[in-house]
Parts: sequence; structure tokens; C-alpha cells
Amino acid sequence: MLSIYNASAGSGKTFALTREYLRMLLRDTQGIDDKRLPHSRILAVTFTKKSTAEMKERILRELYILSTNPQQSDYINDFCQDTTLNLTQAEIQKRAQRLLVGILQDYTRFSVSTIDGFFQQVIRTFARELGLSATYDLSLDGEEMIQEAVDEIFKRIREEHSDDKELIEWVMDFIQKNIDDDHQWNPSNSIKQFSSQLLKEQLIRRMSDLQHVFADKNFMRKYRSNLVEICQDKEHNVAQLLKHASDIFAQEEGWQTNIIKAFKKSPEEWLTGNMGKTFFNVLDNPSSIFVKGKTTTQRQQLLLAIYEEQLAPIFLSLNDLCTGTSAQDYVTAKEILRHLYTLGILQDVAKQIEDTNRNIGRLPISETNQLVHQIIDGQDTPFIYERFGQYFRHYMIDEFQDTSALQWENFLPLIQESDGYQADNLIVGDVKQSIYRFRNSDWSLLKHLHEQFPNHKAYNMPQNWRTAPVIVEENEKFIQRLSKHVAEDICEKYNQTDLGTDIYYIFDPTSMHQEPAKNYPGYFHMQFFDGENANEQTLEHLHLQLESIRKEGIELKRVTFLVRYTYEATTLAHFLISKGYNVQSSEGLQIGSHHAIQLLINLLKQENNEINTIDQEYIHQTFGQLTPDQNNSILQAQKLPLYEQVQTLINELQLAQQEGVAPYLTAFQDLIYQFTKSRVADRKAFIEYWERKGKNKTIAASQTADTIRIMTIHSSKGLEFDIVFIPFFTWELTKERPSDILWCTPQTPPFNQLPLVAVHPSKKLLQSHFKNEFIQDKLAQTIDNLNLTYVAITRPKYRLYIYGQLDRRTTHNVCTEVFALYKDLLNDQLTYRKPEEGAPAPLPPLKSDTTTTYSATYISEPISSRLTLRSRAEDDFAPDTPLATIDLGILMHLWLSHIRTWNDANPTLLKLIQQGQVTENQAQEMRLQLQQLQTLITRENHNDWFSNQYTILSEQDIITPSGNMQRPDRVMISGKHAIVIDYKFGYEQPKSHLEQVRDYMALLRQMGYTTEGYIIYNARNTIHTVK
Repeated sequence: MLSIYNASAGSGKTFALTREYLRMLLRDTQGIDDKRLPHSRILAVTFTKKSTAEMKERILRELYILSTNPQQSDYINDFCQDTTLNLTQAEIQKRAQRLLVGILQDYTRFSVSTIDGFFQQVIRTFARELGLSATYDLSLDGEEMIQEAVDEIFKRIREEHSDDKELIEWVMDFIQKNIDDDHQWNPSNSIKQFSSQLLKEQLIRRMSDLQHVFADKNFMRKYRSNLVEICQDKEHNVAQLLKHASDIFAQEEGWQTNIIKAFKKSPEEWLTGNMGKTFFNVLDNPSSIFVKGKTTTQRQQLLLAIYEEQLAPIFLSLNDLCTGTSAQDYVTAKEILRHLYTLGILQDVAKQIEDTNRNIGRLPISETNQLVHQIIDGQDTPFIYERFGQYFRHYMIDEFQDTSALQWENFLPLIQESDGYQADNLIVGDVKQSIYRFRNSDWSLLKHLHEQFPNHKAYNMPQNWRTAPVIVEENEKFIQRLSKHVAEDICEKYNQTDLGTDIYYIFDPTSMHQEPAKNYPGYFHMQFFDGENANEQTLEHLHLQLESIRKEGIELKRVTFLVRYTYEATTLAHFLISKGYNVQSSEGLQIGSHHAIQLLINLLKQENNEINTIDQEYIHQTFGQLTPDQNNSILQAQKLPLYEQVQTLINELQLAQQEGVAPYLTAFQDLIYQFTKSRVADRKAFIEYWERKGKNKTIAASQTADTIRIMTIHSSKGLEFDIVFIPFFTWELTKERPSDILWCTPQTPPFNQLPLVAVHPSKKLLQSHFKNEFIQDKLAQTIDNLNLTYVAITRPKYRLYIYGQLDRRTTHNVCTEVFALYKDLLNDQLTYRKPEEGAPAPLPPLKSDTTTTYSATYISEPISSRLTLRSRAEDDFAPDTPLATIDLGILMHLWLSHIRTWNDANPTLLKLIQQGQVTENQAQEMRLQLQQLQTLITRENHNDWFSNQYTILSEQDIITPSGNMQRPDRVMISGKHAIVIDYKFGYEQPKSHLEQVRDYMALLRQMGYTTEGYIIYNARNTIHTVK
């Protein structure tokens, strides 16, 4: 039976998940008696690797406690009282011991995984059926993949004899449209930006339909011509009517001025509903067409007669053309045409990506859900399990509100199969914390679960184990007031009384009410700043507040700032650093965000022994007038190698002396050093790398005692902090940006000849056939930002500070909405706080902890003085291989050096984790690599290599007659016969690898052994015999 847990923020979700997982283990008595241990029957899915590692660690820790000292377990009373288990404490302890040993001995089937990790395992199992190479490369960087495709398309266009006539025509039309709309003229950047839509699930699911339509080369031209004709015909007809009416108005005096102005507007304005109210007033009341106080009765009668005889038919015709279905057709055609050029280019980008991926054996992670859907759709569940090699009886899905529709469609038949056998399954989620719609999540799936599983059990988790009571109480009132007000506002705005239903459902007072489980003191502080310098006031107040916290003796590493946007993190980080605070932030400390680094990049771009005027002026304003020697040194530096040039620029401009610049300079030089170490030290190549990736790299962390954290609200979900500041509480509930795209399915002809169209979600859509889609998109945006507000305010344990900057020009951001709700409760400083009087209560002591931040001192050495460490395992990899991949190869060599037989694998890995040499996330990847290696060795009938029949020498030095040392990965000796094994976890280098193993074999033959040699290419799933 399916159990559904509604887990509000701080409700102890991880504790409950661990409890239910352990309960499933203890209850599955059949698993104790057969070879399939209970843990191999349970699939627990989370949405981040961090959550996966945390849950695995909790399960193992609790099993250890239950197996050694059960009375110390937080779960023992619950389990002993569970009549479905019917176990005594002694029986639970005995079973926990067997379960713990079972997991450690069979760790590869301990299936606590991310949803992507599980789907990737399914795809690898069915790779042949999907037409994938068994050694396909999973690509996590969708943006880089799109950039490659766009670059390749423009390369094709630039070719002298290009035969892509349609593509060239679409690109030229697209450029002209951008120029006409006064948008950016760079077509490559615009198309790349639009092509990021290819990562959206909605488009991935429908792309095959679009490509089928575009297979007809003439289709786009015909479709576009049809829409253009609709627009031109309507504009022409309206123009004629407007001219006819204007000619009539010109023959007499006394007409209403506003009606004259209305008829001077363009046909497009009329067709988009901007003709003005006077037109409709005249239709309802013809006498309003003239000015009553300034015309005689006789003239009024004359004008009224002219209206009745000549103008009324024109007004009625205009009303027919410019309202209702006619106007909807016009606006729909106009809005589709706006992105039609790009839609044609988009399918070319998609095809280019598909061709490239097929040629190089690459699979984008964005397509994994669709591929798994192909596997599961129409297949019998037992067949899937049979191929997969593991039969799951129970499923647990965490953070269900972050699941996409396609992911759920993939899981649904598996859970329905399990539910049909009355097996226990568990789903945990909270609709209030659904903030990843941009990653395709769909909170409504959680709302409709009861319809798919009518016999489910629903549980509300009513206690808050995180937050101080005063903050729990204030947060509940805060979000209830805000959500109710916003729901009423959106219903009124779009004149739909039921539009707020989803908002009322999400923030239902009964389901979201929590009782504080912790009785420690708390503090809630909300303050608003008004005026043009509201941001400056906020920052200075933050500085004062931080100093006050520091005077209390509270370490600043207990303080976290949450922001909505990355640029806010950057602004805040620069300000805090300038005030002398240590800062840790993956979003706010981007290397390229500092003006000194931007200057260095601009100077690196200069050529021909000159510095451009803008940079000269900036240097003059910031650093003063350069001396002739300084200027000459900067120009001469252009001739130096990249690293030395940057070092010279830093020294000559004395950049390191600027306040707060040290961590940026250090990180920038480290980035250049890493780049030149693995690539040609070419200035242009570095600039290209910088523009694509480098500028978004963040400052590396080093150890320090007292640091402030800055992170986006999206990054903070699932975390908790002692003190939380929300410094810029100003995000809009709905926002219209030029780059936004809304995908719609046309229902009316002739627009429905395309299965999917892209339109800009502007207010114009209210006059189109896409009105409902537009309103639903605005509702979804509103819910996203209400949920984001909820996530932000529920992170703190002890103190919450909210600062809003009032903008009188807008009424639809969270700050103005909340200010309106609380204005009667604010004091003279526009502040609301609880408790109202006195200083905040002291915080409980901080547990021993280590926090990381940047080093505040600038240290630089010449490149020749830098120490480089190179493991032999690094030689397995191409020069541009990511460091994380190289690290994995090194760790695999380390792990395998300790494995004599396969039984050594799990104990050895656990030891490496305990010693701190391997993280839990790395261990997950390593287990997958070892599983692939085991499968390969079994397939090639070499299981004896990891048996007890050989003497094993792993990573042992062999001294050559010349005194040099060689170190093969694994040598297996039986009598006077030796087998040499070399592992390769990177790309193939057949020549160098063969020579390496042949050298090992030659040395062993000199020692009197007969030899065999093999190279295992794990990434290629092959074993190469060396002769």
C-alpha cells in the first residue's frame, strides 16, 4: 500500500524516511531466509547526491546502533510497539546485525540513489535496444552541447557553397526581425539563448513531432505565408475602414476629440485592442460621438444622422474585425510569427545535436527521462526487472514535489505493479517547497496522487523540529496573509473566481499548521527601506546588525544570507568583503564578477601594442595616471606567456592593493595556471574558455574559523541555519522578460498545423487563442514565487531578518504586497519584530564544526616555482579531461590496489571513506565503475583474476637494471607464470599503453617468468590482449 507523507519544512522528513526504510527491512522476513536480502528489494530515490549520501549514512548508522546498543536508538520504541513487526528488542537487534552485514557484503545492491542515477542504470541495461553504444558518454552540460551545435550551424552557413537554403533564409529573417524589434543583433547568442529551450521536458517530448512536420521542406514557407496573409488581410481591411471613417469626420465639425484620435491609430493597435474606450462608448451610446456642451441641437442631430447612416456600419465592421475570434486570429498569427523563424532554426540545432551525439557516443542527461519512458512504456514490469538484474519490491520517493511529469510516468507502472502485490511504498513531498519548475518539476503530481492510488494512506507531519516557536508562529501568519491576498488579487486581475484554488490548496491552513517541537528562544525581524537609496540603507543596516551579532559573542559562521538572484549574491559578497568580513558563496564569489578581473580580461584582449580608450580612462580613474614605464611594461607584457602577462599586469597596476580583491586575483591566476597546464597557453584560447565557462567559476574555499555564507534560495532548500538574513526581499510574483518563451499547442485552424508553437508570454496573449495558457503561466509563476518565499523564511533555527526595499512604481512584488499587509503593524522605523521589546535572546552554544571560505591574502608565485603533482593515473586521460574525472581514475587505482578478491571490495572502500580519502559521492561513482569492471571481466571469462589462486602484487615497484622503477597496476603470479594487468579509466592511447605493458612483461621475463599482458579499458568496456 502506498503511504503519502506531507512533510512541511522542519518536520523531520529525513528521520521519518530512515525510520520507514528500516521498518521495511525488518518487516521483509522472507528476505532474511533467501539469498535476496531485504535491502536489494528496496529502491529509495532522492533528488540530490548529498541527500543520497546522508540517507545511506543514516541507515547504516542506525542499523549499527540497533545491532550493538538498541536502547540508544531513536527508533527502538516505535519498532517494538509496531504490531506489524511483532518483534522483541532482542529479535530486532539480531535482525539488525544480519541486515547490516548483508548490506556491507552486498553494497552494490544497496539502492539509495538519485532519480537520474537510477534512470541511467536502466538505460545502460537497455543500451542496445535504444541504439546506444555500450560505452556512451553521459553529458551533464547541456549549455555547452547547444553552443557546439550553434557554432557548427553557423560554420555551415559561412561555407561558400552551403546548400542549407532554408536555414540561411531562416537565420537572415531572424536577424532582420531582431533588428526591427531593436533587440540584440548577434544572431549566434540569440539563437543559443533560444535553443536552451531544448533542455525543457515539454519540448523534448514533442521534438519528434516537430521534426516530422519540418521534414517537409516547403511546410514552413507555406505555414508562414498563411499567417502573414491573415495579418495583412485584417490590417488592410481595418485600414480601409479607418480611412473611410476619417474622411467622414473631416467633412463636419463637432465630433468628440477622443474618437478622432482613436481613428488615427494604426490598424495593428486596433486589432490588438488598443483603440480606446470611446469607440465602445459610441457603440453603446451613439450620442457620445459629439461634444454636447459645444454643439447646437441642430448640429447634434446632423452628426447623429451622419453616424446612423454612414458611420454606424463602419463601427460595427470594426467591432467585428477587432474583437472576438477575428482579433484572436490576428494576435495569434502575429505572436506565432514572432518566433517562427527561430523555431525553424531550433529543429536544425536539435538535429545537429542528435547527429553529433550519435557520432561521438554521447547521451545528454536531459534526454534520459524520455529514453527510460521508451523502455518502460508498453513493457511488462517483470521483464524490466529481469533485464535489470534486480527485483524491487518497495519504492520510496523523496522530494516528490520536484518530480517531473515524465519522471513520474516512468515510475508509475513500477509502483502500481508493487502496489498490486500489497507491498509497502512511500512518497514524501511538500507542495509548498516546489521551486524547480524551471527544471521541469510539477507540484500538481502530488495533488493528484490520491486519484491514482485511491487506497493510499495519507500522513501529515505536524511538528516542527527545526525552528524556534516564535518564528514558526510568525512564519505561519506571514505566509497565510500573503498567499490569501495574492490569491484574491490574481482572481480579480484576470476576472476568474476559481483561479486562486491552487494557491488555497497549497497553503491550506490545516495542512501547513505546525506545532514547535523545540522550545528554544527565537527572534523575527522584518524591516522596510524607502527612497531611492533603499539598497544602500539596507547594506549599511546589515553591517550594523552583523557587528551587533559579533558583539554578542556569536560566531559569524552561524549567519547565512539568502538571495533570489545571483547578481544580488555578488553585490552582497563585494560589500561584505569590503567591510572586512570573510565570505563563502558559490554564487556570489564568481571570479569574473570583480571589476579588477574584468579589467585584466579586457587587457588580455588588446593587441597591436595599444590599450583602448575605455580601459585607459578606467585605469586613470581607478589607479591614477600611469607612468611611462608602467605603460610600457603593460604593452610589452603582450609579448609574454599568458601567466606571466597577467602577473605583470597585476604588479604594474598594483591591483593586489585594492580592498577585497585578493581572493579574486588568486583564483584568477589559479584558473590560468590550470588552463595552461592542460592546454596550449594560447591567449585567444583562454579568452574563449573564459567567455564560455571560466568567468562563472567561483573562488575556491580554504579553511577559516569565522565566515558568512551567501547562497541563493534555490540552493538552500533542504538546509537549515542558525541565523538567516533575507536582505533583498523584492522579487516579483510574475515577471515578463524578453527572453521568456511559452510553449502552446494550437487548437484552432490554421494554427494547429504545427503541433507546438513558441510565443512570448506578454499581455498581448490575453487577446489571442492562447489566453488560458498565458493566465496559467502567470499563475504558475506566482505559485513559484510564493513557494520560494516559504522556503526562504523556513530555513532559520533561531533568528530571521527580512529586509524589503519599497518600490512605489510596482504593486506586484513580495515586498509591496507584504508592506500593504503589515503597514498598520510597523513602528516608526518601518519595522515589525517579535518579541517586540528587548534584545534577541542568546543563541545556544555551537557544536564543534569546520567552515570554509576564501583565503583573504593574495599570494602569487612565478609559474616555474609552482609545485605540480602528477599521478601516473592522470596519463590515462585526454588533456582537456575534467579534473573530477581524473580524480575518479586515481581513486579507482587506489581502491583496486587493495582488492585481492571481489570480497575485499566493499570493506576496503568503507575503510577509504572512514580515512577521509574518498567521499560518499565519489564512492557512489566508484561502485558503478567497479560494477562495470566486474561485468566486463565475467563476460571475458577472467573471474580467476580475482580469485585466491594467484599471488597478487598491486602497484608494486619493479626496479630495472638501469635503476629506474616501473609500477604495473596488478601482477598475478602462479608458479613461474605472471599475468600483467593495467587499468585505464580514461580514453584509449593504444600505442603508449601497449609499450607500457610490454615493458612490464619484458622486465618479468628477465626475472624468469613466462608472461601474459592485458589492458582493461573500463570506459570502452574492452580488454585488450598485449602480445
